[in-house]
Amino acid sequence: MPILVGIDRHTAFSTSSGSSAANSSAVNYRTTTMKRFLYSITMTFTRLLLRLRYRVEVKGLEKIRHLEGPTMVFPNHQAYIDPPLVLTHIRLGQPLRPLVYSGTYRLPVLNLLMRIARALEVPDLKQHSQESHSETLQIIDRVVEGLERNEAFLLYPSGRLQRGHREAIGGSRAAHEVVTRFPNCNIVLVRTRGIWGSTYSCAETGSLPSVGNVLLNGFLWGLASLFFFAPRRRVTMTVELANRDDLPLHDRNQFNRYLENWYNEDEIEEPRFVPFHALFGTRTKEYHFAEAGAVADVEKVPSKLRTEVNDMVIQHLKRPLTEEELVPDASLDTLGLDSLERMELSLELEQRYGFRAAEVPETLGQIWLLACGRLEGNDESQPAPKAWQQPMPSGKASVYGESIAESFLERARRSAKDIVVADELSGVLNYRRLLVGTIIFSRRFSPLEGDAVGLMLPASVAADMSFMALHLAGKTPVLLNWTTGPAALNHAVKTLNVKHVITSRRFIDRIGIEIEGVNFVCLEDVRGTIGKIEKLTTMLRAIVAPGSFHAPPQDPDAPAAILFTSGSESTPKAVPLSHRNLLTNVREALEALDFKRSDSLLGFLPPFHSFGLTGNLLFGLLAGVRLVHYPDPTNAPGLAAIIASYRPNLLVATPTFFGYILGVASDDELQSLEIVISGAEKCPDAIRVECQRRLPKITILEGYGITECSPIVSANRLDQNKPGTIGIPLSGVETVIVHPETRGTLADGETGLLLVRGASIFAGYLNYEGTNPFVEHDEKTWYNTGDLVKRDEDGYLIFAGRLKRFIKSGGEMISLPALESPFQTKFPPSEDGPRAAVEGIETERGGRFVVLFTTEKLNLAEANQLLSVNGFRGVMRLDEVNQVDSIPLLGSGKVDYKLLRRQVEELAVANEAPQ
Repeated sequence: MPILVGIDRHTAFSTSSGSSAANSSAVNYRTTTMKRFLYSITMTFTRLLLRLRYRVEVKGLEKIRHLEGPTMVFPNHQAYIDPPLVLTHIRLGQPLRPLVYSGTYRLPVLNLLMRIARALEVPDLKQHSQESHSETLQIIDRVVEGLERNEAFLLYPSGRLQRGHREAIGGSRAAHEVVTRFPNCNIVLVRTRGIWGSTYSCAETGSLPSVGNVLLNGFLWGLASLFFFAPRRRVTMTVELANRDDLPLHDRNQFNRYLENWYNEDEIEEPRFVPFHALFGTRTKEYHFAEAGAVADVEKVPSKLRTEVNDMVIQHLKRPLTEEELVPDASLDTLGLDSLERMELSLELEQRYGFRAAEVPETLGQIWLLACGRLEGNDESQPAPKAWQQPMPSGKASVYGESIAESFLERARRSAKDIVVADELSGVLNYRRLLVGTIIFSRRFSPLEGDAVGLMLPASVAADMSFMALHLAGKTPVLLNWTTGPAALNHAVKTLNVKHVITSRRFIDRIGIEIEGVNFVCLEDVRGTIGKIEKLTTMLRAIVAPGSFHAPPQDPDAPAAILFTSGSESTPKAVPLSHRNLLTNVREALEALDFKRSDSLLGFLPPFHSFGLTGNLLFGLLAGVRLVHYPDPTNAPGLAAIIASYRPNLLVATPTFFGYILGVASDDELQSLEIVISGAEKCPDAIRVECQRRLPKITILEGYGITECSPIVSANRLDQNKPGTIGIPLSGVETVIVHPETRGTLADGETGLLLVRGASIFAGYLNYEGTNPFVEHDEKTWYNTGDLVKRDEDGYLIFAGRLKRFIKSGGEMISLPALESPFQTKFPPSEDGPRAAVEGIETERGGRFVVLFTTEKLNLAEANQLLSVNGFRGVMRLDEVNQVDSIPLLGSGKVDYKLLRRQVEELAVANEAPQ
C-alpha cells in the first residue's frame, strides 16, 4: 500500500480527501483563469478608451513582456492619469496590482476598474489620523505577503504627484522597505514623459487637481469632439528591468537618489498643453507651480521652541540638520521624511503642544508654526447655510424647568421651528430636528450599564445631542478631559465606575486615546442602527404631539454632570454639579450678561471644560440662543473662518484662544463680534489693547469661575465693566474675603482668600478622602476657592493669585506636583537631597513659564519626552530646564519652592517666556 507511505496523522484521516482537494484545486484554477481573463479584457478596453486622447509609445517592453514571479513596478508620477496608462501599456506575464490613494480609489467612475485590478487602497496621509498611519503600515505588509505569493504590484516611490520639473522622491520609504523586506523580487523601472502639463498634473497651479472634475471636463470635451476627433497627447514610456546589484539597497536615501537620477536622467521636461478640441477652446496655457507649501511669517516663533522642534526632526532623521537646511522653506520630504514619518511627527507635535493643522505640514517652517498654533490651514470661510439666516425671535433668553431634561424638552416644545445649533458636519438644526435626534439617541443609551456614562467629544452638535440624550435616558454624563492623558482618564473612570463612554471613532482615531476597562460607544455605530421608519415616526410624533415626550424623574439636587478638576494634587477630583447648580448658574449668568434670543454664539470650548459646558452648550440649548460649533479650539484659522461664515455676535472663550484668533484673523472676518466673554484665566492687557485698536466695537467682559461653582462666580456687565477686574459676583453668589491664616474678614482693598456660597456651588467631591473643600465662617458654610482676591471700593473683585501649586494656561490647570512626579520617579532623592523639582508662574501677559530644576544632565526635548511618555499632553509641558548643583531646601527638609519661584520669575524675564 505505497499510497500510505509517509502520511502523518494530519493527512491520514481519510484517503477520500484527495478527491476533494483535487476538486477544490480545479475550482481555484477556473476562478483564477476567469479573473485573469476579466482583467485582460478590462485593460484592453481601457487602453482603447485612452487611445482616444493619448498616443503611447513604450520603449523596452520586450524586456518584461513575459516577466513572471514576484515583481515591483516603480514609475515616476507626473499626473493622475499615470496609473491607467501604466496598467494598460506595461503588460507583464501576470496581472499588475496598483496601490491607489483612497480618494481616487473610491471615485465611482474608477472604483470598478480598481476592484477588477485588485488594487490596494492606501489611506490619505495628508490628514492627521492614527488609523491612517496604522493602515499604511498594514498595506506594506500586504504587499510583501503578495510578493511571497508571486504577485506583481505597481507602486509610485514618490508617494505623491510631481510638483516641479523633476521627479522628487525625498524621504519616501515604501519602495525601499518593500524591496529590502523581499529581496528576491523583480524590479521594473518606468519613466513616463509627455503628461507633465496635462489637467491631471500639478503643473498649472502647483495644487492637486480634482480627479472628478477633470474626468467630467474631459468627457464633455470628448463629446464635443465626437471622441474620435480629439487632439492626441503623445506619451513615451521607457521600461528597464533593474539589476539589483546596481541598486544601493543598504541605504534608503541613496536608493531614493538612484531612482530620482534614473527618472530625471534626460533633459528637463517643460509642461506641455494639448488643446481639448481641434477648433475650439484654449490653444495655449501658462503654467505656475510651486515646489513646496507656502510658509507664513515665522518670526513670531520663539527661538527656543524652534530648537525644540528641530530636535524632534533630528530624532526622526537620525542625523543632524545642516545650516543650509535650517530654513523655513526647507521641504520635510527633501530632508528625508516621507509622508508616513511626516504624519508621525505631526501627531507628536499635536500631543506635545496641543495644536493641529487641517493637513500634515510640508516644510520646516510649517511645523514651527504648528507647534505654537500659528499655522494657517486650508480653512477658508464659506457662506453659512441659508437656514442659519432665518430670523430669530426677539426678547430675553430664558430657561424653564427644574432639571436639564425638563428644561430642554420645554424649550424644544416652545421653539420647535427656531434654529438652535449648527456645525460643519451636521449642518443647521432647529429644535425639532435636534429633539428627534436626541430622543433616538436616548433609546440607544438607556440600556447602557450604570448610572454614570462617559462623554468624550469636542464641541459639536454630536456632543450637544449626546449630552441631552443621556439626560433623557436617565443617565448622568461624565465629561472626560482627554487632554490630561491616559493616566488621568483611567483614574476618572475607575473613580466613578464608568463602564461606557460615548465618543466618535473619528475623534478617538485623531487623539489616539485608550481607556482601560471601558466600552467605547461610537456614534458612527449608533447611527448605523437607526432606520428610516424610526426617524419618520419620531419626527411625526415631534410635530403632532411634542408634549408626549417626558423627562425622567430627576431630583434637582442630584448630579446633572460630573466634571473633573485638573488635578492640583496630582490626581483629578470628581466634581458633581447638580441640576440646581447648573440651572441657577445659567439663569444668573443670563441675567448679568443680558443675552437675547436674537443673539448667536460661537461655541468651541469642549464640554469637559466647565466654562464650555455652561457657555458653549447650556446657554444655547436651554436658553434659545443660536449656537454654532467648531471642534478644535487650537485651530485659530478655522475659528476665524467660522466666525466669518456664521457671523456670531457673541464669543465665550479663554483669553489664550481669543488671542490665537486675533493673531490670524483679519478685521473683516471678526466684524460680526460684539461681545467677548473672557474667563478661565486673566485677560492680558495686550489683548485688550489689540482688540480696541483693530475692533473697537467689541466689548470684552472678563469674569471669574471655578468648576466647583458651575462655574461662573463673578462677571463684568455691559453697563458695569471695569477692565482689569473679574467683575461683580452674580446675584445668587455670596462672597467673603478672609485672611488666609486667621480666617478673619478683611476690609475692601485688602487681599485675602475668597470664600463663596450659593445655589450654584457644588455639594462636595465624589469618592474623595482629601481635605474638606468647605470651611465654616460666621456660622455659615463656605467653599474655599483657594484663590487670593481683593474687592475695590465699587464692589469689583480683583484677582491677585493662587494659593496652591498650580497655574493656568489656555484656560487649563497645570498641576506643578503632577509635572514633577515623573522626574522624581526617574531621579529619586539621593543622600545629597532631591534631584528634581518643578516650579512655574503665570506671566503678566497672561502666559506661563514652567521650569524643571534638576541636578541631572537633561535637555528640554528629553524632559518633555519623558512627560509625553507618562501621558502629559498639550499645556502639560516644560518651557525650560535649569541644571543646578543642588535643589534648595527649607529647614524642615522640604523643597524651598518660594526661592525656586523667584528664580523662575527671573528666568521668565530673561528668556521672554512664550505666550
